[in-house]
Amino acid sequence: MENGKITLRQLETHLFKAADILRGKMDPSEYKEYIFGMLFLKRVSDVFDEKREKLIEELGKQGLSQEEIEELLTEPALYDDTFFVPKNARWENILKLKQDVGNQLNKALSSLEEVNPELEGVLRHIDFNATKGRTKLKDQQLVDLIHHFNKYRLRNEDFEFPDLLGAAYEYLLKEFADSAGKKGGEFYTPTQVKTLMVRLVKPREGMTIYDPTVGSGGFLIESYQYVEATGQNPRNLGLYGQELNGVTWSICKMNMILHGIPDAHIENEDTLTNPRFVEGGYIKQFDRVLANPPFSQNYTRVNMQFPQRFKYGFTPETGKKADLMFLQHMIASLKSNGMMASVMPHGVLFRGGQEKVIREGIIKDDLIEAIIGLPPKLFYNTGIPACIVVINKAKPSDFKNKILFINADREYGEGRNQNYLRPEDIEKIVTVFEKKLEIPKYSRIVDVEEIEQNDYNLNIRRYVDNSPDPEIESVYHHLHGCVPTEEIELYKGHMEKFNFKHYTLFVEKDAKSLDFKETIDDKNKIKDIVEQHEGVKKVYSIYFEKLNEWWYEVLKDIQDFYGNNNIWKFREKVLESLKQKLLPLGVFDDFKIAGIFVNWWEELKYDFKTIVSSGWSKKLIDDERLISKFFDRELKEIEEVEGEITEVEGELNEILEEIEAWDEEEQGDKTVKKVKDYIKGVIKDLRVSFTNEAIDEAYKWEDLLKRIEDKEKELKKLNRELNSKKKVLEDAVKEKREMLTEAEARELILEKFKEVMDGYLEKYLSAEKKELIKIFENLWDKYKISLEQLTKERDEEIKKLNDFLTKLGCYYD
Repeated sequence: MENGKITLRQLETHLFKAADILRGKMDPSEYKEYIFGMLFLKRVSDVFDEKREKLIEELGKQGLSQEEIEELLTEPALYDDTFFVPKNARWENILKLKQDVGNQLNKALSSLEEVNPELEGVLRHIDFNATKGRTKLKDQQLVDLIHHFNKYRLRNEDFEFPDLLGAAYEYLLKEFADSAGKKGGEFYTPTQVKTLMVRLVKPREGMTIYDPTVGSGGFLIESYQYVEATGQNPRNLGLYGQELNGVTWSICKMNMILHGIPDAHIENEDTLTNPRFVEGGYIKQFDRVLANPPFSQNYTRVNMQFPQRFKYGFTPETGKKADLMFLQHMIASLKSNGMMASVMPHGVLFRGGQEKVIREGIIKDDLIEAIIGLPPKLFYNTGIPACIVVINKAKPSDFKNKILFINADREYGEGRNQNYLRPEDIEKIVTVFEKKLEIPKYSRIVDVEEIEQNDYNLNIRRYVDNSPDPEIESVYHHLHGCVPTEEIELYKGHMEKFNFKHYTLFVEKDAKSLDFKETIDDKNKIKDIVEQHEGVKKVYSIYFEKLNEWWYEVLKDIQDFYGNNNIWKFREKVLESLKQKLLPLGVFDDFKIAGIFVNWWEELKYDFKTIVSSGWSKKLIDDERLISKFFDRELKEIEEVEGEITEVEGELNEILEEIEAWDEEEQGDKTVKKVKDYIKGVIKDLRVSFTNEAIDEAYKWEDLLKRIEDKEKELKKLNRELNSKKKVLEDAVKEKREMLTEAEARELILEKFKEVMDGYLEKYLSAEKKELIKIFENLWDKYKISLEQLTKERDEEIKKLNDFLTKLGCYYD
């Protein structure tokens, strides 16, 4: 077992490899509970061992005998701040399991529940002996999983920052959600959506926070972390959640415990039928409510408790329209000054019938502060367009009878399977919401009177239509193959960002038209001209100059991170100072600058947490940085050997290609082993015949075989040399890391921080430059070819066809 401080990357890799042991044997939605269960067992056992060691020391100091100490250590009440772990659930005994492993693990979980009332029902959903489809884990697979989890000790003192285990658990949840596809939406809301919604309602210490469809607990944890990040006491929060699915409820309970929030109140029941949080004879009310309820569900009024919650009415029980029932429950669960944000399908904004009646009542009571349209394909379990409804029972007096509409559905990042909100998208939504900004085609404040005139229809595009403006289309310019001057004027603002003048690419044809310069005879030249333009280069230079100024101004604050438990203030201060540096330069608006900064922050936030908690840890320096900094010669030697290996492999492949009589369908791919076996067979057949011709032919094949074997030997020698050099370098890097002083480690880590920021500035500048290039390339595609040129090309092709037909003896009149 490894005992040094564990980094987040190490633990994430460790947990992902644990999943690899089971991956392929069953669906991720099925084996996730095994990983979570094993992680939970290991964690509680390690924390129990730590507490037990402290108790032995304390009781020994009191003069108690070994026998008396052993007797006292069996008392669960003594372990007041951790879980008591019975003998059969202690990791030292789990490690000894060899036979009937699934059953023994189930007994360990059961006994853990029995002696810890707080865990009642949490672990019973995990069955290591279960048959999933036709698959049941064998003893050896479970033993492999146990021994894999034995690699790291999981005490708090082993983590580089306090919530490292919770962060790794969140990573694992996301991996399972990604693998599970639509099923992932049953227990996981994308991190960016959680971050956005928590920032909209801004929970504070002393508040109660509630999620009626809690899933794996993401909104509650995000709220806890937000309060902590803003320098407040997250321990002074009341966290409440209810979840219908038993397995998901179990995952949520474990998630809370692994995040160090064991006192969160999580119930397992149907929220609409039987809300579990009751106070004074009615449902409990909270300061903040956050939720992503399941879309388009049916519900039942049979045995429904507290129907008075639904003061605006009941939607049909069938027809999958429970969305506004969830929303009403949340409204009823809010205190008189409470605030909430919930994901909702767009249908609730405009559907008629009883849903319209409910919507009208909510609008008339002036509860809605904002409606925010989200991009498509953000969520795992639905492709239905979604929005966020923000309810505020204590709207500011100057915002009474008004609703802010934000249409953010066109601003997002594209992922492989899903889209996602980028940091700048979140910053823009939050800023527009907080400051109640009106931005054309993005946001608008609408009086309730206008909504009443629209028959209480809240369709976002009715109030904020963000459809692109129609393109200019000039028939004259299409026909004559030139660009309208007025269309160039539309892009003047983008050109000015880079001090780029249109005459760099165009010449005037007449008062209303421009032509591409004669030297630009290929569209690809546009990119080269823009990139080599002095104005563009100068903009890059000025931006990096200003970024360097900003860096040296904030450097002292970063160096003082250790022990600073409120780096959120630093975040707010330095983000503002970055805007002051970059905004006057004109390329980026507030939100793009925020995007540069927040991307940097998000990539490094766990490094920051490590520094705050543990100082300038050497483990934050990756091997690649140490190699490039101190081992350039060794790296070049390795690259030289790798080059030689590539060269010899190429020569070997050329030899293999000399064998032309190779049928891939029958013989498969042409590998070295297969070719050697084939050649040996040919030689054997030729040697059977004693003719001179056959013997001469055998010599040729033997020579070919020798050449192959010689290359093989050469490759083996080079690979041995490569492995030796890599091992020497690996040992040297390890030794160098240990020898680093704190000052040297800090310098390397700060160098990394600056390089990451440089990278994001470069990325955002390049995106703006690409937009400029795209403008001119589009104009080329749109106008460059005139009708005269098209006609000429057509006539040339017709002439070619006629000439060809003539040669064939065919005539076409």
